[in-house]
Amino acid sequence: MLQNLKNGMGAQGYDVVSFFDGSPKKGDETYTSNYNNAKYLFSSLENKEKFEKSPESYTPEYGGFCAIAMSEDKQLDPNPKSWEVRDGKLYFFTRMLFGIIDAKRQWVKKPEELRDLADKAWAKMNS
Repeated sequence: MLQNLKNGMGAQGYDVVSFFDGSPKKGDETYTSNYNNAKYLFSSLENKEKFEKSPESYTPEYGGFCAIAMSEDKQLDPNPKSWEVRDGKLYFFTRMLFGIIDAKRQWVKKPEELRDLADKAWAKMNS
């Protein structure tokens, strides 16, 4: 599976569980877990343990690439400060797409349609 990793690290070092609590935090090297050939960092032992019980529930969609770019059949690095949890899944977005478009703002206008496009592109990239 494709993944957006920097030096083998998923979610750019952010604690993926913390997004589901509504307050994203950078992870700490003290609390690490490996999943699907990626290293994830957590801000607490509690979050690390939650992740390890169900990692697929917390890892970002589309391997951590920008969701709206994926809907356009592209792989772009997201800005983890631009994110959304929808239907129990974590999505990342680029803060500004091509310098003029706010990707998350576009996504929330028609999330189901864009998610369907992104799901198809993602499946094709991973086949």
